[in-house]
Amino acid sequence: MDKVKLRTEIKERIAALDRTYIIESDNAIFNNIISMREFISAPRVFTYISIDREADTRRLIEHCRNIGKQVALPANLNGGKMDFALLECALNELPSGLLGIPTPKDNAKKLIPEAGDIIIVPALCYDEEFYRLGHGGGYFDRYLSDCKAFSIGICREKLMVSEVPREFHDMRVNCLVTEKRIARPE
Repeated sequence: MDKVKLRTEIKERIAALDRTYIIESDNAIFNNIISMREFISAPRVFTYISIDREADTRRLIEHCRNIGKQVALPANLNGGKMDFALLECALNELPSGLLGIPTPKDNAKKLIPEAGDIIIVPALCYDEEFYRLGHGGGYFDRYLSDCKAFSIGICREKLMVSEVPREFHDMRVNCLVTEKRIARPE
């Protein structure tokens, strides 16, 4: 199956997910992430703001801020390039950016992830080899190619697939978290 067909199939599966399952899987994914040694020791968390039916990151963002971890969000998607900037305001105060996704203000401090930080990587789905199917922009794959932070993919178990179609530039994550597991390559 090619990426376009798989995206269509996964979007249909996402739309069909039961609201109770979404809430329960969001809670379990959150609890799995905050129990990880990499999360506990990370001074900074680079993540995205979940929208629609994506696995929830908003609770994680608020938790990080409550326990004193810095949070950085994608801030620039111009020219196929992505940067991260420090989250310095309440989530509901963020301006709407590209594709209607909330983004830090233009004057927010830019941050580059370092070893010891973690980066939460969005996807429509993941496979058992830790590869993801994104929305097709390639922003995170390009970013991960030089990223020193520990990358964590989050996905609902019902959206896992046996294999994601891959291209040479596709990057796998260091760890995959679902509501049922924390999986690491062997």
